Amino acid sequence: MLGPLPTLYRVIVSVCALLAFVGLGAWLAVTLPVPLLASAGAGIGAGIGAVAVLLLVHDFEERGSAHRVRLRTPRHR
Repeated sequence: MLGPLPTLYRVIVSVCALLAFVGLGAWLAVTLPVPLLASAGAGIGAGIGAVAVLLLVHDFEERGSAHRVRLRTPRHR
């Protein structure tokens, strides 16, 4: 989705999304009535966040292969 971004912006988006998912996973693990440790929730959030980062930053648009263009110059006789 965000594939054509410059490298710096890809890194910033990746880090922010990963931190958000880790924090959300840890928060859900603490607040849910199911007994889970915050570290387990953070690990689950990191896994889901890694998949989300891949989907956000990967460029799924298929580009054609680069073709070599050769210019022909007229032959001198």
